[in-house]
Amino acid sequence: MLRYTFATLIIMGMTTISANALDTLTQGVSELSGSQFSYSVVDLGSNERRIEVIHDRKKYDGPLAAMSFRDRHLQVFRMVAGLIKGNCQNGVSALGRITISKDPEQDEDPAAEHPQYFTWEYTCK
Repeated sequence: MLRYTFATLIIMGMTTISANALDTLTQGVSELSGSQFSYSVVDLGSNERRIEVIHDRKKYDGPLAAMSFRDRHLQVFRMVAGLIKGNCQNGVSALGRITISKDPEQDEDPAAEHPQYFTWEYTCK
């Protein structure tokens, strides 16, 4: 019985991984002022998508580290908007929910660590 349960869990895990892999449309790395960001675009169905962007290091270096948190966030925001624009062949029809690791309007970031992750939902035409 234990062997059957273990085999079932393995198969369920493989199915979940395969389904998640099928939902990913694009993956890559983008660079901004010497900092690298990994990103993936996930298909949410019916031309709806979500881009997930993660900074590849614990802290920022170079020009982004010297910026205020708000200005750094705006630079990352522009980069993500460009990735979204490049992902929709016929343009973007709607922008949706944004999630970031810290709110640049409310929080301080003296260690130059954020935004570590940035997600944005959108709809292509």
